[in-house]
Amino acid sequence: MVGPVASSAASHLSDLDYRLLRRSILLGRRGWGRVHPNPMVGCVVARGREVLAEGYHALFGGPHAETTALAAVDNARGATLYSSLEPCNHVGKTPPCTEAIRGAGIERVVYWAPEPGSAAGGGAERLRRSGLRVDGPVGEWTDWAAENPFFFRDPDMHRPYLALKLAVSLDGYIAPGGGRRVWLTGPEARAEVHRLRAGFDAVLVGSGTWRADDPRLTARGEPVPRVPPLPVLLDRHGQATRGLRALRREGGARRPIVVTAAGQATRLQGSLGEEAEVVPVSQDGRGLDLEEALGALAERGVDTILCEGGGILAAALLEGGLVDRIYVFLAPCLIGAGGVPAFPVRPNAAGAADGTGERAMPEWRPRLEPVRFGNDTLVVLDRGA
Repeated sequence: MVGPVASSAASHLSDLDYRLLRRSILLGRRGWGRVHPNPMVGCVVARGREVLAEGYHALFGGPHAETTALAAVDNARGATLYSSLEPCNHVGKTPPCTEAIRGAGIERVVYWAPEPGSAAGGGAERLRRSGLRVDGPVGEWTDWAAENPFFFRDPDMHRPYLALKLAVSLDGYIAPGGGRRVWLTGPEARAEVHRLRAGFDAVLVGSGTWRADDPRLTARGEPVPRVPPLPVLLDRHGQATRGLRALRREGGARRPIVVTAAGQATRLQGSLGEEAEVVPVSQDGRGLDLEEALGALAERGVDTILCEGGGILAAALLEGGLVDRIYVFLAPCLIGAGGVPAFPVRPNAAGAADGTGERAMPEWRPRLEPVRFGNDTLVVLDRGA
């Protein structure tokens, strides 16, 4: 993982500089679901307090944020360019942003985070050698990684990036008991879930969830994802049937995947036919080998996964150290005794190998700021060391 670069840039930035940098970060978020595997990047061009233009990276393979903003300015000579990411200095699907910046006559560049892999030949150094004043990186690395977790993931992690989404009552339950299904969260929070889905390669649920809810696992509303998320069902006992809503391949999505025990795979593939690809994995007395399942998904081009439960699957993923981020929607309600707990205890889940009952668990750290969606509150947590 690339770490923060030592810089004295932050020491002499003005309040205006920080405000416009913050604006560039907010602009970049508009690329969610449209630019992956590229990072979300925003840009502001200003002369003093006058904002001349704004831009953001809107589509994978399309113009970068800096070139989009500069294209909207008649005369940028002597202006300052603020970017949430160090301007690129390489030829990819588009020309280097450093060339557009130099050609526009920009006098100063302020950027938040360094581009991974850039060193002496990076964009910032190229601009400095061209005589521009460059301030950056000025932000905390962890802040930028929180904005673009997929792009800045650990390159040694040989499995998909996995985020867990939960809707939880104030007393820690995800549903009432007795099989009753109710919405814990309001329409605003549910719309945000669809927005989150748009940014992931796949949406994963366990067998209890797809049997009880028959979810579609699609991303509806805005933004329209560049590539629809792939529905993935875990099905240890091979019970999935034709006609499940997640298997309908809506909106041009890839053929859904059903992960099952190796002994069930041939029979289940014959039953489902072309509706789904059945992926066999090993199992033990406690369930499917989740690490093997994630590896199989990675082999099929899945880099990022949003898991929407249920509770047993969530607990198993957490126990296995396979979760990188948690989205928790806190609903202002109480379910009471008999509810379905968010993290049900699995056999041996709390026991250590030495039988002490103590287990080292990763620290979860709040990332970004809590956000209200109607009456519900979203808290985002990333796994620490």
